[in-house]
Amino acid sequence: MEAAEIIAYFDGRPAFTLYISNRDSFEIPLMIDLAYEFGYVFRFAYPGRWTQRLIFERDDGEQARARAWWSVYHYRRYGTWGRPQPRVPLPAHMGPRIDPFEAAKARHALGMHLNMSWRGGIIAQIGALLVVAVWRLHDEPAILISVVSVGVALATLFALRVRFPSKRVRRHQRTVATFELQQAVERGFIPPPPSGSPGG
Repeated sequence: MEAAEIIAYFDGRPAFTLYISNRDSFEIPLMIDLAYEFGYVFRFAYPGRWTQRLIFERDDGEQARARAWWSVYHYRRYGTWGRPQPRVPLPAHMGPRIDPFEAAKARHALGMHLNMSWRGGIIAQIGALLVVAVWRLHDEPAILISVVSVGVALATLFALRVRFPSKRVRRHQRTVATFELQQAVERGFIPPPPSGSPGG
C-alpha cells in the first residue's frame, strides 16, 4: 500500500480500519508512523490466517492536533509526507533517541498484546476440550483429573498474561513512552525534564 493510500484515511474521521495481508506486514510500521504524524493512534491488531486488521483512532490531544496540522499542511503544499526538524535539541540525558519506526514496531506489538480476542478463543477451545474430556473419561478419574488440571493451568496462564505483562511488553511500553517524551521535547511542546527525573 502506497503512503498516499494510507494518508487518505487521515481525513478527520474518528476511527477506521486497515486490512493488510500478512506477506505485506513489513509495511505496518510505516502505517503506524504515518498515523502518529497525522494525529491518529494505533489501538489494536487482529491477526488472521491471511490478513491483519489494524484499528486506528483519532487522537484529540493538543500535541496530536499540532502534529496533524503540520503534517496536513506539509502534505498539501509539497505532495509528500515528512517530519519537522527538531525545534529543540534533545538533551544528552534523554538519549539515546528512539527511531520512529522502532516506536511504531513497539506500538504494533502492544496492539497485538492488548487485543485479547485470540486469548479468549484459545481459552474457549481449552474449555471445549475439557468438556469432551469429562464426557469421554468419566470412568477413568485418575486420567480425568490430570487432563483437567493441565487444561485449567493453561487457561489460567493465558488469562494471567493479560494482567501481568511480560518483560517484552514492558520494554515496548518504555520504548513508546520514551519516544513520546522525546518527540514532545524536540517539537517544543514541553520543556526538557531535568536530569534524574522520570524520563530525564
